[in-house]
Amino acid sequence: MAILLNTCENPKVHQAKAREAAQSIKQLAKITVRECMAAYLADMEERLAQGQVKANSVEAYRDSMARLARPEVAMADRVVKELREADIKTAYVAMRKSAMVRSNRIPTHMRAVLEDYKDWAELDTAKLESLGITGKYIQRVKAAGVAAAEHTFTDAYRGVKHILRKELELASIEGRPLVLSFNPFSVVFSKKLVRGARELRKHYERAEVRNPLDDNSLPKVLKAIVARRDEQGGHNAAASDYLLLTLLWGSRRSEAVQLRWFDRCSKGELSQREVSWVWLGAADAVNPYTGRTGPQVFMSDTKSGESRFLPVTYFAERILRRRFEGRLDDTTAKKELAAARQLLESARKSGASKAVIAGLQEAVEKAELEVQRTKYVFPARSSRSKSGHYSDSKSILANVRRDAGLIDLRDEVDQGLTTHDLRRTLGRYAGLHLGDSRVVSQMLHHHVSQPDDKGMSDVSLRYTDQEWKRLREAFSEVEELMVASSPRVWNRLKGVDKPRLDESRDEPVTIFAPRNQITALDDD
Repeated sequence: MAILLNTCENPKVHQAKAREAAQSIKQLAKITVRECMAAYLADMEERLAQGQVKANSVEAYRDSMARLARPEVAMADRVVKELREADIKTAYVAMRKSAMVRSNRIPTHMRAVLEDYKDWAELDTAKLESLGITGKYIQRVKAAGVAAAEHTFTDAYRGVKHILRKELELASIEGRPLVLSFNPFSVVFSKKLVRGARELRKHYERAEVRNPLDDNSLPKVLKAIVARRDEQGGHNAAASDYLLLTLLWGSRRSEAVQLRWFDRCSKGELSQREVSWVWLGAADAVNPYTGRTGPQVFMSDTKSGESRFLPVTYFAERILRRRFEGRLDDTTAKKELAAARQLLESARKSGASKAVIAGLQEAVEKAELEVQRTKYVFPARSSRSKSGHYSDSKSILANVRRDAGLIDLRDEVDQGLTTHDLRRTLGRYAGLHLGDSRVVSQMLHHHVSQPDDKGMSDVSLRYTDQEWKRLREAFSEVEELMVASSPRVWNRLKGVDKPRLDESRDEPVTIFAPRNQITALDDD
């Protein structure tokens, strides 16, 4: 058999590889932005399945792909190798304008007076004021669409970078020059189309977004959250309690929703830190996995990829114990799952029809989801939820924002409200009250090390006994400070071991209930 002397390969194998390389080169020379981003999206979805990225990150990337495909942007199907700096700049401006007119930060009546202007960013302050646009809306109008353009083109950069990395590896293996070696989307950084930290800070200050609640707005928001809790027969209980704990712990949006009850986690899940949990042990009881005393919460899957481990103090514990008393019954759910599985197995053994087996399989899956729901501190409202836990706070936040008077366009009141604003609020009150930057940092950002064969014990090594005690004291002090801002909320949440506060100067909040029903947060 003939063998190529320079490669020691069979000629046919060598020719096949050569054809494959030629095809690869041809494809890379014509690869589009859409194809690059699709390849990176597939990679993200694989990492999502492995728990390495968040679902909302994947969805945000899909949104960027959709924005690039808009006719007015027309970037998705451009060939990467043919793109030049001017192309990127032109598309970036088109993207910003496209997002500008869709901005949900600009009230409808303001968008109406801006319709005749192609680029709001070109309007100076005097012109905007002449159009009746004042205060924080001046900055919001000027920056409208910028964040969407930044995110979109940064995502495009990541997609092309992903392909460049693969091309470098392939070219090295095949011993050929690079077909693609430059990322045209790097212009968004080299030409500073993406704002830096200082510019963002200025924008947030002038636009009055991303601000923590203050002494005026915090009590109103607290009253609205608590008043919402019992609406619609307790339909909003999980959402309201979630918002309260987000405030008291300073947790991020995705952290607290995944909390499970400690006794409904397996030993493996606990030792490997695969799940987030709440433990409501007595004040002097020692948690077997952390070696720390008192109620505590462990959040395994934070934004940073690390974990948070915090004490549960008085008001947070009151909220959690109320949830514990009303938690879903797992005994019944497990029995129903066992029965459903037994029926399915019997049907398979007896040779039942495909239709019957499919129906029984569906019943098993439904029962499995129900068991999953019983594990969570904030179970999903629907038994059909695949995650099993509560997930979307947008609706209740919008209602709370309205109830608390944070939005009233007639009086030019428009203060945003997000779960991250609640986190910032804890940081604000902790910073003002404690004056201890180290403990404030621990309250908001504390990380623990990765799993090892010691189980959870090394979590506690990050805290000395004194630090754990001080952290518990800090959360307790700040928690009481925030809750006491509304005597009505304090009195509603407290137990008999706390004094009652005077409510005479704390006006009840009126919430906008369905069907025009009006409910106020009054005394129990």
